[in-house]
Amino acid sequence: MRHSVTVIGLLLLLAIAFACKKEATALGEFAFLNDFEGQFGYNPHVSLGKVSHSGKAFCRMSNALEFSPAFIQQFKNISAVKFSKVRFSAYVLIPDAGTAAALVVQVWSPENTPLKVDQVNVLGSDMGTNRWKQLVLEMPLSDLLAPENQVRCFIHNPGLQNVYVDDCLVEFLP
Repeated sequence: MRHSVTVIGLLLLLAIAFACKKEATALGEFAFLNDFEGQFGYNPHVSLGKVSHSGKAFCRMSNALEFSPAFIQQFKNISAVKFSKVRFSAYVLIPDAGTAAALVVQVWSPENTPLKVDQVNVLGSDMGTNRWKQLVLEMPLSDLLAPENQVRCFIHNPGLQNVYVDDCLVEFLP
């Protein structure tokens, strides 16, 4: 009996390890996912509920949050590999047709000067009523890859209205 419990425990651990490795492999080596699951309790704008796109957690932007939690990193801390572009995607739900939001990718110099800014604007009326929609933005990085330059990816809520965000993914592509 004790031997079968040990074998079952070992098989469960292997299954979990395989599932985690499979997910990491599916994302790619230079992909960074924020599904907000680990931020509940640490970030006051992360909520739990059935509203989320996946899992239980999501970020609720409102009159207290103009910018979502962001991916901010210098290129030298990501990799010595030269990338051709960065792809930022997120699932967004905008309950009010008149609400606007933007998916934003920026590259800044070490002197804190924006070198390139790109964004995808969206209105609630473009989203459909209470539907999650994946927004995607790709930015070429050809002349922006200096090791000290910083890439920033986030959602902008200029009207400080209700915008829900989940599953933010930043991918650096060769």
